[in-house]
Amino acid sequence: MEATHPLQTIDYVVLVGFMAWMLAIGWIFSRRMKDSADMFAAGGRSPWWVSGLSGFMTIFSAGTFVVWGGIAYRLGLVAVSILMVVGMSTILVGAVIAPRWQRMGITTPTEFMRIRFNESVVQAYTWIGTVYRGLGLAVGLYALAVMLSVLIPLPEGAPFRDAHTGNLSVNWSIILWGAIVIVYTMAGGLWAVLMTDVIQCLVLCLAVLVAVPLSLAEVGGAANFVARAPEGFLAPTADEFTYSFLFLWFWIGFFRYAADWAFVQRYICVPTPRDAQKAAYLMGGLYVVSPILWMLPAMVYRVIDPTAEAEEAYMLVCCRVLPAGMLGIMVAAMFSATASMVSSVLNVFAGVFTCDVYKALINP
Repeated sequence: MEATHPLQTIDYVVLVGFMAWMLAIGWIFSRRMKDSADMFAAGGRSPWWVSGLSGFMTIFSAGTFVVWGGIAYRLGLVAVSILMVVGMSTILVGAVIAPRWQRMGITTPTEFMRIRFNESVVQAYTWIGTVYRGLGLAVGLYALAVMLSVLIPLPEGAPFRDAHTGNLSVNWSIILWGAIVIVYTMAGGLWAVLMTDVIQCLVLCLAVLVAVPLSLAEVGGAANFVARAPEGFLAPTADEFTYSFLFLWFWIGFFRYAADWAFVQRYICVPTPRDAQKAAYLMGGLYVVSPILWMLPAMVYRVIDPTAEAEEAYMLVCCRVLPAGMLGIMVAAMFSATASMVSSVLNVFAGVFTCDVYKALINP
């Protein structure tokens, strides 16, 4: 992928400042850690809106811009329909499941398995879940590294440079972004994860809210976009994604957001069952109303350049329309999308290993 223009000096300043801010939050909240409940469940004191915004951000990764942005570029509004269904399923989770998790008074999701079954089931579930989620974490970091490395050219002979592309090496990009997330997650525990998620949500919203009007202006406004869009581009379904698919996707989302460790953690870190319910409602509600904003730049780019690679559409439109400084904020937003997912997975992994493997098997 060739960017219309790479990152400028002001973009690097914005990006470095953002990373420093994330690390500072980890250091600030490291002083609040007194026990495992603080580290892995925020002591059960997280405000519901913080938990909800964190859950909303945890759904994201760079793949949101690559995969769903690619579908939005190819097929149009159907990508919005798919994402809105996720929000609807999460609202149902809030109505029937989230309060039940909070009432259990547990610190990690796998503690439920010990209550309901036995130690063998806990260990099997823990190790299988660790492998599965570890693979998902690796995929998320790889997608982020691929997207961001193309925007960061390095001079000849610079460390971390890929000799073939002249940009930041994908391998070093994975190490760099991953190390930043690991440091603030280890230092500040779930509190750091929650608060960085809130900040990352604000950064993401700012970047998208700027990209939407600029991309529409590039094609002469919303009316011109609608007039030039391909036939069926604004339909809620497509041949590949029918209403039957959306129905099944709803239930897949329901079971995922009802039981996935990272989301269960958002339900158990709040003070009351009602707070858990409100957190899930906020998470789902945002996912119902916001997808049209995230996907619109990629949809508009279909009108700008119908020959582009679908998975590259989001970055291409951002590189085309965003001014210096704002592109740095968009890169920070894409980092935020994956960082939120990665930090949540790391924290819940650490909690499960500490409370359900180390304490149970190594140091009972």
